[in-house]
Amino acid sequence: MFLSSTLTNLTIHATDGEIGKVKDLYFNDNWELRFIIVDTRKWLPGKKVLLPYHVQEEINLEEGYIKVDRDKETIRDSPKAPIDDNDYIFAYQEAVMDYFGWNSYKDNAIIDSDHGPVQTGNGDTENHHAPPEPDLDAPASSNDNLRSMEELMAFKVHAKDGKIGIMDNVILTKQGNIQYLVVNSNESYVENNLYLYRTEQVTSVDWFEKDLYIDDSVEGLEQVTSLKSNEEVFRHVNHA
Repeated sequence: MFLSSTLTNLTIHATDGEIGKVKDLYFNDNWELRFIIVDTRKWLPGKKVLLPYHVQEEINLEEGYIKVDRDKETIRDSPKAPIDDNDYIFAYQEAVMDYFGWNSYKDNAIIDSDHGPVQTGNGDTENHHAPPEPDLDAPASSNDNLRSMEELMAFKVHAKDGKIGIMDNVILTKQGNIQYLVVNSNESYVENNLYLYRTEQVTSVDWFEKDLYIDDSVEGLEQVTSLKSNEEVFRHVNHA
């Protein structure tokens, strides 16, 4: 499992060399990671590359890179738009997925308890090479409501009886399923009071006003010991 903050700025390695760094991550309303947004810097000046998440085959946090199973020429020829075009992610997603090939996203998470850790199976995401023509297995309509991970970090989080705090991080599986939201109830930024919520506890999201609503209560926080750092959160999820 990964903290989303640890993926930002990782170097992207194609099969034949470096192409840039992770700029942002985009997910859909089902809390599934769909695309990696790559800042290509000097390699493709003025362009941002949109890579489907399923083309990644290795995430190495210690050495700071994500390895993808496509070469630089394939990525260079993929659908893309100018770096200042904020709408291209939504307009181009179907063309990008068609170009790189479709895959089935596996949901094999097992939830142990209301606030317990998640265990995942060992199934690896199946890789596909770019098809020579539109993929016949693609759904009739592939456009998701895509959400920026970077923008999500500014959202206010509310319980049924009041405000809890501000989004701080998310925890996701290697398969790209967002399992936990990390919320900071201390807005002073002097000391963290971090709480974990499963994405299944989200009752609604106002993407325009940047408000997220959780099926919990502010009073219930008094019964839970807060965590003080994202590292502590990560250890708690992985070893609880």
